[in-house]
Amino acid sequence: MADNGEDIIAKPLKHAGASLVSNTILKGEGPLKYAIREDSVAEADNGWRFFAENDTDPLSTEMTPIDFNLILRMQPAVFGIYEYPAGSTLQLVVDPDGSDQWWDNDLAHPVKVRTPKPEELADDAPSDDSDDEHDNSATDTDK
Repeated sequence: MADNGEDIIAKPLKHAGASLVSNTILKGEGPLKYAIREDSVAEADNGWRFFAENDTDPLSTEMTPIDFNLILRMQPAVFGIYEYPAGSTLQLVVDPDGSDQWWDNDLAHPVKVRTPKPEELADDAPSDDSDDEHDNSATDTDK
């Protein structure tokens, strides 16, 4: 999966929504280790919750909502799990050689990750005008 990380780091996801991220990760006090997807609690919420390796109690962990694409910049491996459904509990295992693999905590086996489709990726530079997104949507519909 580390090979995919290099490819996706430059391109954010369109309409990715916001996720809750442990302040431990945001402060650089621990690496992202656990990903749990819950049902969304708001329109912008994609349901993903990310915890650090050293977060000991998810219920008492201080969390901050941030755009999923910011998490993607911090840890490109999260792209491969974006589509997993609510109820997913995953763990990122990083080997000494730097390669990484997501594991399903409930089923105790590696999970299958996917490669991004071009239409899911945003442009490199953010657009100042939202009409471009509508034009692209109309073009995608016409295809």
